[in-house]
Amino acid sequence: MSHGQDVSDWFTDPPPRRVGVHALITRGPKLLGVTRPYRQSISQWGLPGGSVAANELRRAGLSRHLATRLGLQATAGRLLVIDDVPEKPGQHREGTNYVYQVEIPDDVEPTVTEVGGFGEAKWIDRDQLGHFAVAHSLRRIQQSLLAAKTGLVAELFLGDPQYGSQAVSGPAA
Repeated sequence: MSHGQDVSDWFTDPPPRRVGVHALITRGPKLLGVTRPYRQSISQWGLPGGSVAANELRRAGLSRHLATRLGLQATAGRLLVIDDVPEKPGQHREGTNYVYQVEIPDDVEPTVTEVGGFGEAKWIDRDQLGHFAVAHSLRRIQQSLLAAKTGLVAELFLGDPQYGSQAVSGPAA
């Protein structure tokens, strides 16, 4: 690096990055999926959630999205997945998505709100997921289900598990 060159301090002035939060909400063999008409080019169906606002905690952001978009009063449970997503110029910036397990009572049904931005909310059979979600979203959902079952946290890159053939990562040995 040459002297006199203006270089940003990535600690105090980091590059822009998105933080997404999503909820894995299951009911028996089904999980809750939502459509995102505003993101059809990326993935029409996916897990409910959205982006965290500046200075907002991830769990608070997820609760906010579930309330405003689906009318659900729910809080984030256990962290299941951390999924790093590279920038796609013209579509989205680099980001990290966090998937949390969320429980709702069996007698509560999510309802898409007018201000929420979702097109539809639907309980989807796990074995039918491939008909709804695009490849990277499907992989993220499958890894979320596996993490919920195993009690581990999955570390992904665009839905693909990291660290060799391990589907989820556990504590360091």
